[in-house]
Amino acid sequence: MKTKAMALALLLSLMGCTESSEETKSEVKKEMEKAGEATADAYDSAKESAADSWDKTKDATSEAYEDGKKMASDAYEDGKEMASDAYEDSKKMASDAYDATAEKAGEFKDAAAKKAYEACVKMKEQMGGDVSECDD
Repeated sequence: MKTKAMALALLLSLMGCTESSEETKSEVKKEMEKAGEATADAYDSAKESAADSWDKTKDATSEAYEDGKKMASDAYEDGKEMASDAYEDSKKMASDAYDATAEKAGEFKDAAAKKAYEACVKMKEQMGGDVSECDD
């Protein structure tokens, strides 16, 4: 009888463990399903956030590229205009310098002609020549 009682106690304890084990498995399964759903939600949220960040980065990069292109184009146009203005200014300065040089050359030529005439007249007067020959 003692053996029968021990066998019965063992059987009851095993059945209790089996039932307890089934309950634990069920609870663990439910918890794992909840964790799986939470993980899937977190993954979807992270994926969506990454896609949004990528779109924002692409948009910002595109805007920066377009702004840079406009700035480079504006700088090129400004440089071209400055170079054109400098070219026109240098042409005007060269023309003014040429005109001033021509005017001075004319003044030097006139002064040289006057000196030559005066020297001719003085020489003719001293040597007794015809002063009218100095007009040529």
